[in-house]
Amino acid sequence: MKISWFQFVFLNTFLIVLMNFNGFIFIYKNLSSNQLWLTIAIILAYACLVHIILCVIFVRFLSKFFSIIFLITAGMSAYFMQSYGILIDSDMLRNVFNTDTKEAFDLINMSLILLILGLLFVSFFILKITILYPSFKKQLGIKFLNIFLAFGIFCAVFLPLTKSFVPFFRTYSEMRMYNVPFYQFYALFRYYQIYLAPKAELKILSDKAYRENNTTKRNLVLVIGETARAANYSLGGYKNQTNLATPHEDIIYFDKVSSCGTSTAVSLPCMFSASKKNNFSNKAYEENLLDFVDKVGIKTTWLDNNSGGCQGVCQRLKQTHIFKEEYDGFLIEELKKTLTNLDTANFIIVHLQGSHGPAYYKRYPKEFEKFTPTCDTNELSKCTLEQITNTYDNTILYTDYIVEEMIDELKMIKDYQNTLIYISDHGESLGENGIYLHGMPYAIAPKTQTQIPFILWTDDENLRQIAFKHKNMELSHDNLFSTILGYFEVKTPFYEEAFDLLNLKFGEKK
Repeated sequence: MKISWFQFVFLNTFLIVLMNFNGFIFIYKNLSSNQLWLTIAIILAYACLVHIILCVIFVRFLSKFFSIIFLITAGMSAYFMQSYGILIDSDMLRNVFNTDTKEAFDLINMSLILLILGLLFVSFFILKITILYPSFKKQLGIKFLNIFLAFGIFCAVFLPLTKSFVPFFRTYSEMRMYNVPFYQFYALFRYYQIYLAPKAELKILSDKAYRENNTTKRNLVLVIGETARAANYSLGGYKNQTNLATPHEDIIYFDKVSSCGTSTAVSLPCMFSASKKNNFSNKAYEENLLDFVDKVGIKTTWLDNNSGGCQGVCQRLKQTHIFKEEYDGFLIEELKKTLTNLDTANFIIVHLQGSHGPAYYKRYPKEFEKFTPTCDTNELSKCTLEQITNTYDNTILYTDYIVEEMIDELKMIKDYQNTLIYISDHGESLGENGIYLHGMPYAIAPKTQTQIPFILWTDDENLRQIAFKHKNMELSHDNLFSTILGYFEVKTPFYEEAFDLLNLKFGEKK
């Protein structure tokens, strides 16, 4: 099949504009007036800009390459945005690149298979067609004419409506993330800058750290949940009884806790960082909480069943155990084994697979299917909100059981001060307002993605009373660093008693 260069460019413009339907729907829903006509105007103006870009970069020998890359990227991005209500930025790309085979298979369904086959067919079609290029001078003239006409139409449509468009795009700055495939290429560049570009030498922060008390026997188990949101915890007043086990353990539940990020890739490194959320950067290459406690002689062990691993947090730790089990329950026995070989001070981190979606039904054994009907597929759009919520609630119920069993294991340890903290990395959207999963930019993320559960149990009555006084205060991942250093009485300039939940001066402003 033969096609002219102009026809090829026009066809690609049409397809890319078509695959930006998520963005156009977003615009239509958020315009305050004249929704239909203003949306049509934006579509036309956007098509002109896309056409200009393609006219510039679609040159002989490279047109097919760019076409295939653009259409595959746009198609895949549009699918995940439409199916799960996510936006694809550098943090979401990190989630993608950290996904293991188990997690990847959880995303495969018939709709995705059909999309991939369709994109492969389109790619094959593009490779087989013959693009007719005119002579160099004539093609240059055609290019300039197309660019000039497209720019003229853009100005004729956009400029008279700037009073409507400019405030809209300033208000909804996230609109740029709907621009497939172009924003995804920018996100890839940002991913390289933040995560792959060569980093400087590790910045040492713990050089002045020391323990004031080396004799008191202490155990602290930090259980890091995955994708658990506070909204679905009956400890916080949720309608379904998702916490049947932990209330029997005299625990303290904190119900005003926010995460550092909306994905594990951000939240996990951030909660162990000496930096606070507002100045945390994944580009920083410096010591974290584990380096501090390990350096002062606290035996530190990391037990991990999360498909994303420890996100580099535990990379300098000697006692690291990474598992790939179907359910998290086996970690109870792993913790029990760890507790048989204790030093004077012991810090044990247990990283769960938790409630990771979209295959929530795979996160718990059948005996924990308390809430029905359930959503037994990873195609969440095929399930009702009730089914998705029930399935998700079963994952919370199972995690609650695991936390309670781990508390029981700690109760068996005598002559030690024992404490367990459970905190989630981030929350989750279950389809509210068409948004699923997590990873939304923090500034526009719904509270279901940022408000997280926090449970504390301790057999030390003094610590319990202090923590209880703070149970109704606003907390965040920022409190974890100083709380754990304070628990082990680690002294360092980076410790802040105002952020130490177990300190009487918690919350005091300097």
